[in-house]
Amino acid sequence: KHFTNTAEECCNACKKFKPSSSDGDYCNTWVWCPNPAGCAGQKLHSCWLKYQPHPEAPAVSRGNEITWMSGALYKSATQTPRAPGERRSFHVAVTSNDSKYVQWQMRVMYYWYLKRKAEQGPDGDMGGFTRILHSGRPDHLMDEIPTVVVDRLSNEHGFVVLSRPNAFVQWLKKVTIEEDYVLMSEPDHLYLQPIPNLMNGRRPAAFPFFYISPKEHPALIRKYVGDITLKQIQQMDPVGSSPVMLHKDDLKRVAPRWHDLAVKMKTDPEADRAWGWVLEMWAYTCAAWLEDIHHDLVPKLAAQPPWDTTLTDFYILHYTYGNDYSLDGKFTPGKIGQWRFDKRSYMGRIPAKNLALPPKGAPQSVITLIEMINEASASLPNWEQGGKF
Repeated sequence: KHFTNTAEECCNACKKFKPSSSDGDYCNTWVWCPNPAGCAGQKLHSCWLKYQPHPEAPAVSRGNEITWMSGALYKSATQTPRAPGERRSFHVAVTSNDSKYVQWQMRVMYYWYLKRKAEQGPDGDMGGFTRILHSGRPDHLMDEIPTVVVDRLSNEHGFVVLSRPNAFVQWLKKVTIEEDYVLMSEPDHLYLQPIPNLMNGRRPAAFPFFYISPKEHPALIRKYVGDITLKQIQQMDPVGSSPVMLHKDDLKRVAPRWHDLAVKMKTDPEADRAWGWVLEMWAYTCAAWLEDIHHDLVPKLAAQPPWDTTLTDFYILHYTYGNDYSLDGKFTPGKIGQWRFDKRSYMGRIPAKNLALPPKGAPQSVITLIEMINEASASLPNWEQGGKF
């Protein structure tokens, strides 16, 4: 703990900090209190120097009650320089079942993929697209969306996402794609702009999730990856399986282990209880570690409204959370709003065309979400019927 007159001085103290031993932690993050009334019991101008294993995506506290200023020190991942005319195209792969709930999301997602691919021009990196349909049978969207049908997992244990890694295993055996890279994406991803290849050489690029925090579950992590140190656990990438951009050979290597671990975790009451609906994501994290696959973390890869309120520089809008607002535009988390959009409200039905926009005062991210769904529903044929049968 230090006291400095400015945030800049606190940042400089972090840069100059030297650990007391060769294996000690250096400083790569800092917080400074600018509030005359203090910050969480700490005095004005308090400066705390910290270490985080992933400073490019640091764990932070958010909210109006947070009065600290903070910063992080790290080297930004840079894309590998390209030779003249070199392309680093990636193939978009999305797993899906044949439920009405997923089908309408897939139609909207594919609409925006096509639009952004058209916008990128001839030298863009967005390549082909495959919906990996793990229902074991074709559906009525086969002619609308490029699709490969694979088998459903024989026992999903009531958890449909368990079929996801198994779907990738089968797809990689059935097809040969011309692109060297794959973007694993999901039906509730809307592309905000043409996406370049964000990888640095062969190193994958992935979005970090705050709830994938291996250090919070050291015993469970060791159960599935072996007896590693706490520091190694902290160094594990806090990612799920999507959005992730990686070389197709790395995907071929990690997918079978990802599948095996997902099934083992789902049938393990301890892991199932701890990791619940994101268990499959934890399986990918552990499988990647075991296969020595490490990711550059790219927070701007995906915006998640309503928590991300602006969309500047983001590539994907991921609408996994419910969005609830009062009629005067006040966010009402944990309470069903007078205006709301939650994809789960449309589990068995298709959203109407021209959904009502959020009230004035709602953030741009939520407005854009509804505008993008409305544009797709207005443009796609047979929207109310769910496509052409």
